[in-house]
Amino acid sequence: MTRANRLPLLVWIVVGAGFVGLLAGPGRAPAQEQQEKFTNLKVFPKDVSPRELRSTMSAFTRALGVRCSYCHVAKPGQPIRHEDFALDDKPEKKTARVMMQMTRDLNEKYLGTLEDRSDPPIKVQCFTCHHGTAHPRTLQDALMLSYTKGGLDSTRARYASLRDRYYGSAAYDFGEVPLADVASALADSGHVADGVNLLALDVEMNPKSAFAKRQYAAGTVVLAYTEQGPDSGAAVYQRMKDQLGQPRETEFLIGGIGHRLMTAGKTETAIAAFKLNTAEHPESGDAFADLGEAYVKHGDKKLAIESYLKAAALDTASTEVVKQLEQLKVSKSKIAKARGKK
Repeated sequence: MTRANRLPLLVWIVVGAGFVGLLAGPGRAPAQEQQEKFTNLKVFPKDVSPRELRSTMSAFTRALGVRCSYCHVAKPGQPIRHEDFALDDKPEKKTARVMMQMTRDLNEKYLGTLEDRSDPPIKVQCFTCHHGTAHPRTLQDALMLSYTKGGLDSTRARYASLRDRYYGSAAYDFGEVPLADVASALADSGHVADGVNLLALDVEMNPKSAFAKRQYAAGTVVLAYTEQGPDSGAAVYQRMKDQLGQPRETEFLIGGIGHRLMTAGKTETAIAAFKLNTAEHPESGDAFADLGEAYVKHGDKKLAIESYLKAAALDTASTEVVKQLEQLKVSKSKIAKARGKK
């Protein structure tokens, strides 16, 4: 096996070695390089050259956006002593060894089995996941961590600081999707108002994005239904209707609001939302099926059957609607008649 195969530069995370004179300038003569000795090598080949190790070390710091002291022992305000590079005192260094082995396995055991890896070959590198950050988290995860620890103000402050530091780099996606994802997660966990706040921030940060504007409009409707009731929800929907997209998108939106309300135990409000959906989309079997489901949960069998029969008439291919009607003890002949069959 060649040295290149054993030590794919820009792939392995380094910091597995202690060394003497490693940080000497690039102008060292080959004879001098041969005199440099490394100790405590755990993953690197024993005959790794100083030049290769320096190159990998540099790739490591760039990929994670850190300095050598991130993994190596260093006293505050002082350079790392040569003899300290061999120490295993910091957990980050031990983690690095695991990551070195992982990337090597990915490249040799898994990617190495691909029939076509192109030229140069596809490789997993430190930068593949880290993109210049020490912890390879998405922006969504970083913001959710901030929300869990400090709430909305902490989340907005974290977003601002990350955007100020990393905008224009590959570290995080500052497009319109991440904030919308976080807002949706907050709404699902019952923090609808905070979610809408982030959707407003999304529009502010991405003023030309139709997606961001549509998500904010949808969030505003959800908030009105959730916190102010069906009348307010319907009114906000009508006001925001032009910003919500095509009819199929608005159907999904209102249907999603209804299901969210049912999950929250607000069945009557959910029924109001589903009824609005059937009024807005009278040719949708799905809209009437949702309404039937809500009536079942509310204990209104008669209205549930009426809604499901309407759904069966509009969507004659739906087996789920037939199943629901059978569970409600509706005769097969009545179901067939609704579906236009003899």
